[in-house]
Amino acid sequence: MNPFASLVEQDAHLPRSPEMRFIQSTSLKQRKGRGQFFTPTAYAHIMVDWIAAGSPRSILDPATGTGVLIDACQRRNIGRNFTGYDVDGAALELAESRLAATDLRHRNFLSGDWDERFDAIIANPPYIIHRDLNLDRDVVDYVARRSGQRLSGRSNLYVYFVIKICEQLAQGGRAAIIIPAEWMATNYGQPLKAYLLDKGLLQGLVTVDLAGHAFADNMATASILLIEKVTKSPQVVQSYYVPDGASPASLAALEQDAAVVRRRLPVDLLQSQKKWDIWLRQSSAPRAKGSIRLGELVTTKRGIATGANRFFLLSQQQADHHGLDTARMDRCVGKTAHVGGINFTNADFERGAAAGEACFLFNPTGDLTPAERAYIARGAALDIPLKHGPRTKAVWYAAEAREPAPIWASTFGRGRMRFIHNAARVKTLTCFHGVYPENLDAIQVEALTALLNSNAMQDAIAAHVRRFTSGLMKLEPRDILDIYVPDIRLLPQKLVAELAAWLNAIPLDGEQRDAAALDQLTHLVSEFFEDRPYSPQETNTPP
Repeated sequence: MNPFASLVEQDAHLPRSPEMRFIQSTSLKQRKGRGQFFTPTAYAHIMVDWIAAGSPRSILDPATGTGVLIDACQRRNIGRNFTGYDVDGAALELAESRLAATDLRHRNFLSGDWDERFDAIIANPPYIIHRDLNLDRDVVDYVARRSGQRLSGRSNLYVYFVIKICEQLAQGGRAAIIIPAEWMATNYGQPLKAYLLDKGLLQGLVTVDLAGHAFADNMATASILLIEKVTKSPQVVQSYYVPDGASPASLAALEQDAAVVRRRLPVDLLQSQKKWDIWLRQSSAPRAKGSIRLGELVTTKRGIATGANRFFLLSQQQADHHGLDTARMDRCVGKTAHVGGINFTNADFERGAAAGEACFLFNPTGDLTPAERAYIARGAALDIPLKHGPRTKAVWYAAEAREPAPIWASTFGRGRMRFIHNAARVKTLTCFHGVYPENLDAIQVEALTALLNSNAMQDAIAAHVRRFTSGLMKLEPRDILDIYVPDIRLLPQKLVAELAAWLNAIPLDGEQRDAAALDQLTHLVSEFFEDRPYSPQETNTPP
């Protein structure tokens, strides 16, 4: 059995295990509402290995749940005095039934005593997004003061837990904390990274790829923070990246498994990077010879935000129903699902319109027709002018000014980020970002689109995506500008023509990509990529 399977999965044949009893007595909705996800066995072993090296006497679990982590410590005879917090009384009852003498406290850890110290802390904090948080304002302010960081209002609950855990760790003590890996690439994670590095707390980091390893209910890419409170701050952070297919279940196995990417990353390097993903996943990062920032070739803008898509974006049938002339509306794509390939043509648009897709943007200009006036009145009756987007405009029913972008970039993706050649020259809502090449001819634009979809470029793009717990990836317009690409203006004309021909000849489905076609594309661009690390002058790669 895969050691990364959750405890729930491993103990499925034990109907009276605490985890199974808890799952049977609570709904998935309730568990997700409280951010409750069981710790996979292998993660627990790695975490216990880390704190065991400090020979702790007192051990805290600030989000005990059914007692998985304390139980793992007690089974290995690590620690003498155990303390656990949880807001869920039913979970604590199950924990009490399995644990030896443990001080179990039915209360919120964040409201507990900040001055109590522990030799070791082992934790799987609750995962609750900012929209669902109901934190006391005094607690939020106090965490910010103690950390010395201005925390983002979008911070996940686990950010507050990590800071309080570190503050309650005794000098010389160790903590192992498992949280989703998204904090390493999100804006709200920046203060947490600064706190950990500035205080010299982060000694190691284990990152486990989403594809093969997950929380039973959450499907999260996991990161284990290996914390130690020592007088001398570390100069490097030991990183372990566990790819899909690898399954080390101990600290020793992390050192021995050939599939694990091990790196010693200088603290000053990490302090200079907004996103850590690329440094963790690869021993070297691909870059094309003669490459430049994409921002030297293009500008970017997000797609059109209407604030009320159902009102502003209509199908042909809906327009007909309201007597609206689609010739006076803007052709527009509103969903990524309406773009199957990477070369969106007029024929693609017409097929979607005929299939009833909402692809006409209400954006009247000049003298209004009676039907347009009636539709505007209908919108007013529905309070559309009061919605966030419309109410910020001088004319609430006027769409944001956006020229059709020659290239679209996926806002979100899984596995790959798509770049689409907008051959139909239609507008797009926020499902895509607009990429506007400067001083490139039509063939170069097509070639650039093809290049951005190549496997080599996808590896480079991966350094700039923001990763979320469900495996979803996100690109912001400014992120796109920082991608390094071969300077399309300097490539041989023959290669540019071949790339453009490839784009126009190969229909690629967004989910089931033609492997042979991608192999052909890889062959076309392979000579412009070398399997080498960035030079220190380029990126300050650690030795």
